[in-house]
Amino acid sequence: MATIRKQSIYSSIYIYAGFAIGAFNVLFLFPKFFTPEEFGLTRILMDIAMIFSMICTAGTLPVALKFYPFYKHYLPKEKNDLITLVLSIGAMMCLLLWIAFPYIEPFALKKFAARSPILVHHLKLVIPLTISLVALSMLEVFAWIIGKTIVANFLKEFLFRIVVLLVILAWVFGLIKNYNLFIGIYSYLYFIPIAVLAWVIIRSKTFLLVFKKSNVTQKLSGTMVRFGGAYFLGNILNVVAKTNDTIIIASQSTGGLADAAIFTIATYLITVMDVPQRSLVSVSTPQIAQAWKDKDLAKLERLYKKTALNLLIVASGILGIVVLNIPAFIHVLGPAYAGMSMLMLILGVSKLIDLGTGMNTQILQLSKHWRIDLLTNMLFVVVSIILNYLLTRKYGILGTAAGSLIAVVLFNFIRFYYIKRIYALQPFSWRNGLTLIVAAALTVALHLLEFHEMIWINLALKSLFFILAFAYFIIRFNISPDITELYAMARKKLARSRS
Repeated sequence: MATIRKQSIYSSIYIYAGFAIGAFNVLFLFPKFFTPEEFGLTRILMDIAMIFSMICTAGTLPVALKFYPFYKHYLPKEKNDLITLVLSIGAMMCLLLWIAFPYIEPFALKKFAARSPILVHHLKLVIPLTISLVALSMLEVFAWIIGKTIVANFLKEFLFRIVVLLVILAWVFGLIKNYNLFIGIYSYLYFIPIAVLAWVIIRSKTFLLVFKKSNVTQKLSGTMVRFGGAYFLGNILNVVAKTNDTIIIASQSTGGLADAAIFTIATYLITVMDVPQRSLVSVSTPQIAQAWKDKDLAKLERLYKKTALNLLIVASGILGIVVLNIPAFIHVLGPAYAGMSMLMLILGVSKLIDLGTGMNTQILQLSKHWRIDLLTNMLFVVVSIILNYLLTRKYGILGTAAGSLIAVVLFNFIRFYYIKRIYALQPFSWRNGLTLIVAAALTVALHLLEFHEMIWINLALKSLFFILAFAYFIIRFNISPDITELYAMARKKLARSRS
């Protein structure tokens, strides 16, 4: 757990730094210097590309994570052909998408032409975005395997947003004067972190391109095809479930891309809760795969409980601060975003539930009962699409958020039930419940209090008091031994530096 904790801390630093830059882009630069339709276009192109990229990876990424421990154990790297298989399938699928796109395009244009006409003129940019996402996803998994999670997170979460910031500033200062040129450049920006990450992986000399089929591939190919084939469908469903909201908003909401932009901003503010999970997943997933290979249920239980508790603590703290500062966000964005308060609250509760149930996805995905993960993904996407479609048409973006919340609750409850029933593993204790109660009580109490008549001073004092009170509670009662240990280590380092 010490390795996971160390890498998670460094990864979280880069992810939070990247999030701060992204927040500046999304909350200030895009709304101020672009129309809602122009901003919404960047989001909808990315969401469509994410769906296509899941198709093009063809389920190979979980295959690489699950089976690499077997390849490493039984083969020298000169005969390890797993990475070559993954790259070959990804390249072939991207080529097929490029060939098939002219036949897909008319359907998309018909759906979006009425409410999102600007998308019609730029839909082809989905192709370079998709190819870059496929390449980055594959390289990211290779980096996880060789323990380069910090570098991967730095490039994907931090460097990419720096590059986006520079391109936006070029637009602001008139170096880029045409929006068509801007959105064209934006669609190729992922190739910069791709080039750097590829260089890092090649330099590690861990992987070689091996074009001869190994005996491990011959022996495991049937299992790998079944597993990868299932996740080919499961991953598509998963990303559709996560992106269908903005796509449905763009095609069904009366505001079209403008409503998609508002929903995107609210979602981005809540996404800060995701940061600890991103770093934990990248570090923990290879260890979960190894634990399943070794049939080490005790290790799985430790990972399940500790990651769920730590994610819940951090997510509860972040949600409290975000909720307390909703007036500040609306004050900066303007009256057009006044309806974001309830939207952000619903989205925040949904995210808290998803994080608080721990790493159930990775545990199921890498186990022999991976079909449960597939089936729950299928159920999740069907329920979320139906609810989002019906509720968005009737209630707008609030209906979209409510539909997502209902789907998330059902999705995580079913996964929790099966993991507990099959493996007798569950991530909860009295610590989890007490954390929720204290965080909610602090948030409600501080929301009702007024410390100063000036909004910025008032919200700053509320946020500071919440952080101090919540941190005191977590450390004083040793809610999380990991966090308490980190606090003790920080105090020792501070004491040594003073001496």
